[in-house]
Amino acid sequence: MSTYIYKYQYLDKFIYSFLILLSILFINFEVKSQEKTIEALIEEIASNSDEELDYTSLYDDLLYYSQNKLNLNSASREDLEKLHFINDVQIENILNYIAKNGNFLTIYELQLIKGLSRIEIFQLLPFVTVGETDEKKPFNLKKAIKYGRHSVFLRSQFLIEEQLGFSDIHDTMLLQKPNSRYKGNRMKYYLRYKYNYKNKIQWGMTAEKDPGEAFFKDEQKYGFDYYSAHLQLNDFGVFKRIAIGDFQTKFGQGLVLWSGMSGGKSSYVLNILKKSQGIRKYSSTDENKFMRGIASTVKYKNFELTGFYSRKKIDANISDFDTLENEIREVSSFQTTGYHTTQSELDDKHAITEMVYGGNLLFRQKKFKLGLTFANYEYDTELNKTIKPYNQYEFSGNHNYNFGFDYYFIFNDIVFFGESAISQNGGMAFINGALLNPAPQVSFSVVQRHYQKNYQAYYSGAFAESSKASNENGLYIGAQIHPYKYWKLSVYFDSYKFPWLKSRANAPSKGVDYFAQLDYRAARRLQMYLKFKREIKQENLNIGEQVIKTLENVDKNLLRFHISYGFSRYLKLKNRIEISKYKRDSSNAEEGYVIYQDINYQFRKIPLKINFRYALFDSPYNSRIYAYENDILYGFSIPAYSGKGTRYYITMKYTITKKIDMWLRFSQFHYVDRKVISSGLNEINGQNKSEVKIQFRIKI
Repeated sequence: MSTYIYKYQYLDKFIYSFLILLSILFINFEVKSQEKTIEALIEEIASNSDEELDYTSLYDDLLYYSQNKLNLNSASREDLEKLHFINDVQIENILNYIAKNGNFLTIYELQLIKGLSRIEIFQLLPFVTVGETDEKKPFNLKKAIKYGRHSVFLRSQFLIEEQLGFSDIHDTMLLQKPNSRYKGNRMKYYLRYKYNYKNKIQWGMTAEKDPGEAFFKDEQKYGFDYYSAHLQLNDFGVFKRIAIGDFQTKFGQGLVLWSGMSGGKSSYVLNILKKSQGIRKYSSTDENKFMRGIASTVKYKNFELTGFYSRKKIDANISDFDTLENEIREVSSFQTTGYHTTQSELDDKHAITEMVYGGNLLFRQKKFKLGLTFANYEYDTELNKTIKPYNQYEFSGNHNYNFGFDYYFIFNDIVFFGESAISQNGGMAFINGALLNPAPQVSFSVVQRHYQKNYQAYYSGAFAESSKASNENGLYIGAQIHPYKYWKLSVYFDSYKFPWLKSRANAPSKGVDYFAQLDYRAARRLQMYLKFKREIKQENLNIGEQVIKTLENVDKNLLRFHISYGFSRYLKLKNRIEISKYKRDSSNAEEGYVIYQDINYQFRKIPLKINFRYALFDSPYNSRIYAYENDILYGFSIPAYSGKGTRYYITMKYTITKKIDMWLRFSQFHYVDRKVISSGLNEINGQNKSEVKIQFRIKI
């Protein structure tokens, strides 16, 4: 009864306040809103994500161009692709406009670009400029040393409440159960150094210790659990790029190689063509999906040749260990969490060696690209999985390779693209798509994929419903329409099938996604959107002790209304109401909601910026809702709102001097439907889960 009163008492007050704010908004609206920040753009890109992905590379690109605006008159296609939020049709139209009419004389000419709405123009303005074409100057080492930008990030974060894994335990009990407690303390430490000279030279290092990992003791005598370093040189003679240390490989449409973050379906319904970046530095904290070694791209006329070699230790679950020879004979799976907090996790750490080498040959013309990609994998230990009906076509052994052929061409203003690939066992994968802009107000995207059940590529990151490019056929159709000034309608439909069994589906299954989002943006005033998403897919019927599982439909629905508005250049408010519904054929529907208020304020007299959120939520686990949160720089948070309770956070950025910035963040979940949070070693005895983050950036 108390939970019921709590829920509706505070919900009524919150809705009442929400309606008052809307009334004020529409009564008095001679206000100006700030242009979208990088955080807002990443929020849009991450809006459909249900996990905390690492957006470091994306943030680096946007941050660089916010500080060094891209000159449209000298920008290449690759430069424009780094802006991420504009699609290939728009990029092509910008380049065609310059080719036909000459250089931009003013930034306002962007309004004349076909397929570029006011909304996209406002997104572009913080990152682009127009001016005289820059002349390429020879590299000067003295200038690189003198004018290169150095920055150091120091971060620490921890949960205030004690988790079971950090609680006291008697030595005798710990000896009997060595995995019953974490090896280290609750602190998470992060250190990053980076140097950049006009994107010509980039080097840096990253170090991280996760909560529960030892730090300068026991098995971790060298401090951090994870270290990463990189050096990247761009445009030195015939060398388009040289990467030493840790790097990413992104070629074609991702069927063979696409390490790092791989975007999928989102509110950017036209951004389904992957923007191949070749090799580039790696500075994130994902401890698995990257290469470690050396890579280089050589450019000669219309050809680009890339070669790379990577060798690193990876985590694996050991299934057969030879005690006499003191060597690992066999592993049952690769471990990708990156956590080394207990004895069993430490036993799996760097268990085997992975060697990957390969390359890409690219032929490029103005409206035409052809690419060939090859990747070879070798492991010093056999991978031998426990065979189950759904995984019998997945990779096992110690050697695999992939070949891929990709294409891109433009014909009558239609962009065609695709890739075909094969793995060592003969499994094949195909993806083909097109982008077209038949009228200034209308654009379409189409993607067809066919991934055979036995296609195996560990570093693939192609467009797919599932997490890997295998055992899937599908057709995606997206459309973006600008019906009126300030308005944008984005929709997509995706139908897919899994020809073979998969996890939680002991028979061939299928699914369908529907998505629609209506955006409204008044220049310098207001932004709001209404989003609807529905996903229907088949999973095992979980009733009784069935020997042969039958399938049932699982129906997930999301409806969101989001509004942001600025009352001055210093104050910006955001509101969101999101409702979710989860329904299985065999059970009753589960419904949930999240409602929140954001306040973003920049003080006038002092260099202090505050982001604050207060949220109410009531959502069972199956209908949980994810919401992006403003975090510290290079910190990305998309927590799941599940259960009943409240959440609030406050993020503060204070500029101490021109060279020193400080971030401080406090966040807390308060649950009213439970007395114990989480389980296992993460269990918290209480109703609160609170986190503190502090970070410093020092510019040298």
